[in-house]
Amino acid sequence: MMKYQFSHIGIPTTEEKDWDGFYEAGKIHYTEFDKDEFGVEWIKFDADSPMPEMMQKLPHVAYLVENIEEALENKRILVETFSPAEGVRVAFINHNGSPVEFMELSN
Repeated sequence: MMKYQFSHIGIPTTEEKDWDGFYEAGKIHYTEFDKDEFGVEWIKFDADSPMPEMMQKLPHVAYLVENIEEALENKRILVETFSPAEGVRVAFINHNGSPVEFMELSN
């Protein structure tokens, strides 16, 4: 049985924030959710971001999973697995019209 451990919520914005990083391939500015007392990650997409509109417009909830391939089985994949940082693999699914993120961390 797959175990999902809550990680954070990501909220898209068009406002400027004190950004902690930029993911070049997705053209995404982000704040570090682990610095926020409620686990909020703010995300802002550049105009030419290749990310799906659903991700750019709707908040997403993120879960830590032990095996990302297993977590993605029989799911509607929104964004294929990618690595935004060393030791981190993420993918997004479309769950009932809402984006959900899976994160796999290697030790």
